[in-house]
Amino acid sequence: MMATTFQVISLSSLDPDGRDTRDEPKLLYPDAVKTAQELRSQGKAFRVFIDGVHTEQQMRSLRDLGALID
Repeated sequence: MMATTFQVISLSSLDPDGRDTRDEPKLLYPDAVKTAQELRSQGKAFRVFIDGVHTEQQMRSLRDLGALID
């Protein structure tokens, strides 16, 4: 079974919807949370893409940090 991966993508003027995943790393949950916390502390909006099975707690914690989730 493959591990669930998360891509955390900052919204920017070049990618205002945060949908360009080509150059973004696939992170495990703890690293995705750290990245989300860093973006939030910088006042940046971000979107998270999830590949695999995730828990409601994972979703809630990312949403609580302000993530748009796909």
